[in-house]
Amino acid sequence: MPTPFPAGYGPDSRVTEGPEPQYSQLAAVLFARIDRGDFADGKLPSVVKLQQGYGVSRGTVQRAIGVLAESGHVRVSPGKGVYLTPSDNG
Repeated sequence: MPTPFPAGYGPDSRVTEGPEPQYSQLAAVLFARIDRGDFADGKLPSVVKLQQGYGVSRGTVQRAIGVLAESGHVRVSPGKGVYLTPSDNG
């Protein structure tokens, strides 16, 4: 069963210390951004860009991407990037 996204996180939310794990918060924020159409090229920014943009560790970003992949919203292509699945790609 896929990990549910926590409620209350929109596309412009920040990832903070709190009761929800940071990877879960980030997954929810990225999902909201996917839903809003922020990634018109069909690809998420690199792990490094996400790490810097959200002020979280590499492991947090990778785990958030894993949650999105597990839930079917993205597919990971090793060495190439993280792509939106066709149903989320507009």
